[in-house]
Amino acid sequence: MLARSLDPLLGVPEATRQAFEEWYRQAKIAQIRYVAFLTMVLYLIYAGIEQNVESDQPFARLLIHALLVPGALLAIGLLSFYPRRQSWMLGLLTVAPIVSVVANLYFNFGTPRFALYAPEIYLNLMWTFAISGLALKRAMGTSLVSLAAILLVTLEDSLAPGPQRLHLIWILASFSFGLLSAIMLERAHKLMFLHQGSLERSANLDSLTGLWNRSCTQRFLADEVERANRYGTRFSVVLIDIDHFKQVNDTHGHAVGDKVLCQFAALLRDSVRVVDRVGRLGGEEFLILLPEIGARQAQLAVKALQRRINGFEFDTVQSKTASFGIAEYRAGESADSLMLRADQALYRAKAAGRDCIEVL
Repeated sequence: MLARSLDPLLGVPEATRQAFEEWYRQAKIAQIRYVAFLTMVLYLIYAGIEQNVESDQPFARLLIHALLVPGALLAIGLLSFYPRRQSWMLGLLTVAPIVSVVANLYFNFGTPRFALYAPEIYLNLMWTFAISGLALKRAMGTSLVSLAAILLVTLEDSLAPGPQRLHLIWILASFSFGLLSAIMLERAHKLMFLHQGSLERSANLDSLTGLWNRSCTQRFLADEVERANRYGTRFSVVLIDIDHFKQVNDTHGHAVGDKVLCQFAALLRDSVRVVDRVGRLGGEEFLILLPEIGARQAQLAVKALQRRINGFEFDTVQSKTASFGIAEYRAGESADSLMLRADQALYRAKAAGRDCIEVL
């Protein structure tokens, strides 16, 4: 229960987790960019002050705090603008905090002013977890390396009697606060991702049948037209209308009508290929989008579907039939023109006595 509370994606399919990781990385790009630029400016100010107050190794301090770390941060910010270079960006963002911690320890530990420079180390740990924009796993790896370096250098001195022991509590506090913040932030993003996915599904699905709704189906059709024009592929559409459906509502009521629609939708969904799209256009009218299929193949597929519908026993009404209009896409025509031909074919099927298949 605790694990599920901390990780809302626990137990979800791997594809969903990978989709979240990609979504999360893209959502963090702006944060990484502007945090990198701001931190770069702060390091330059820090380097300027340091040059005025420190006489020990001024050139090395200048090299690290005015060139190396700000340069890495500038590169991180600039790389964030180029999607193909974002792996480099993340690599630099992972290494930069460690370099900063090691440099601080090298320059300042063992000197009387270490207590004045130590806050950079504490801020570094919290920055890595909660501010940098790194995902939790990567931030954890970076922070653990930094923590190991800190303890390796300072632990013996910190265990000796005296106020230097406070260093350990500040390390514990910065690491634990940073870790908790990172866990809660990533948890919030996971919940946001799941909620967004739920909203997208709700916006795209017909609330009664669970098929794609009209607007989503139209988008699929527009995408398929674009693909056909670009690559010369073929596809067909099938318009379907349940015959005499109004009589179901008039005779048995809308509750029975809704049940028939749901059962009919399930028949359509279970009778098509994985790549096919089935949508409800409204009322008792449905559309099937058949990629890579011409009119002849579409007609064979629809005949098989017609047999399933005619042999199915619907609740209360027992049997129902449907009329079908098929149109194959013609190069260069619009989606509206294609749908008009499918609608004309459907009209012919109804005029021919219904429970018919017409191709136009």
